[in-house]
Amino acid sequence: MKKYVIGTAFWLLSLGWVAAQPTPTVMPLGQAIQLALQNNKGIKLADARTLAAEARSQETKDRSLPQANASLAYSRYTLTGPFSLGAGEDGKSALSIPAGAFNAMIGGVTITKEVFGGFAEKSAEKSADLLAKASRLDAQRNRSELVYTVTDAYYNIVKLIRSTAVIDQSIRQFEEKEREARNMEKEGIVTANEVLKIQLQKNNLNLSRLQVDKARQTALYNFNLLVGLPTDQFIAVDTTLTNPVATLEPLSGFLAQAVQARPEVQANALRLQSAEALLRNTRSSRYPHLGVSAGFNYINPTARLIPEAKSFVSTWNVGAGLTYNIGSLYNLKGKTNEAKTAIDQATLQSQQQTDQIQSEVVTAYNNYQLALEQQNVIRTALTQARENYRLTESRFRNGLVGATDLLEADSFLLQAQLNVINATVDSQLAYQRLLKATGNNLN
Repeated sequence: MKKYVIGTAFWLLSLGWVAAQPTPTVMPLGQAIQLALQNNKGIKLADARTLAAEARSQETKDRSLPQANASLAYSRYTLTGPFSLGAGEDGKSALSIPAGAFNAMIGGVTITKEVFGGFAEKSAEKSADLLAKASRLDAQRNRSELVYTVTDAYYNIVKLIRSTAVIDQSIRQFEEKEREARNMEKEGIVTANEVLKIQLQKNNLNLSRLQVDKARQTALYNFNLLVGLPTDQFIAVDTTLTNPVATLEPLSGFLAQAVQARPEVQANALRLQSAEALLRNTRSSRYPHLGVSAGFNYINPTARLIPEAKSFVSTWNVGAGLTYNIGSLYNLKGKTNEAKTAIDQATLQSQQQTDQIQSEVVTAYNNYQLALEQQNVIRTALTQARENYRLTESRFRNGLVGATDLLEADSFLLQAQLNVINATVDSQLAYQRLLKATGNNLN
């Protein structure tokens, strides 16, 4: 009785421990993508590059603001003779300094602004602003790449989990076949060699099960790194496999979408405009530059920072200056050619990128159509493999065929089941590649 009570207590405790184990919540693909976009280090790095480009753009705008300078200096002078300046109402000097040594504070404030610089400021600001926008589009492209990478990793885990379930089912079936074969061996229907073949196939399936399980553990570890979760956190994925869109619009529609929506195309167009703005900036040296300035200065012949009344000299000034770099008539040829070459390079890169995108869209479109067509063939093959296995198993039980035929039929069935899983996942990924190729997988 005591042993029964103790055993019951341990059984109840074990039930409580199992119940206490947290059941992982299924993480939908959309949630995984959002986590990756928030936590992925590559995306954060791309955002940092964007912030740096925006800072450079702001720096260019700051340089166009009026420049202000202030100065304050202390000096000690030694005069060889008395010094006087101006005359007051009583005929005496307004400011007089006797011979000898004296202290002086000299200060001033100057404000300058270039009114016209050959459109250099505007072109520099426009170029930097365009590059900042292009950097934001580069970050968007990185997000598009990450969305597909997460989707691919997610469905790879689904594929491994579904494959594990199929292999487990096949192992259970072989365990049942082994028991039946042993009974049939006792009755003299099959030989010991036939039983051994079944056992060997079951062991091969167990080996495949171990390999798939390790691959699943590795995939989950890498997936956690990808989405920014702790590597030891266990997650569950949605293993439901549904077919995406089965009917596609014409290829021309996808090509048109890609040219309009792909961030690379938009970024290249902005870089081309930036190169053109830099050419205008280079040519701005050929124009005269006009600037204005205003200033205030004072000389205080004492050591005091704030002078007493009528003890200092103050002046203010305004001015305008016109300068022209004569050397620009002959020494800008190299810079101008370099800027023109940059435009040509940006144009060629844009054209090359467009060709690559169109090729990517055509490939993704045809691969998705192929994936859909393969699914129909593979499902038909699965139906045939099931029927072949049913007939072969029935004949094996009646002693009409050996274990070799049964194992071959089971191998065909197992492969057909795995092919269905792979084909369904591959069609999902092929559709996602098509969305990425057209620039629509972020929507």
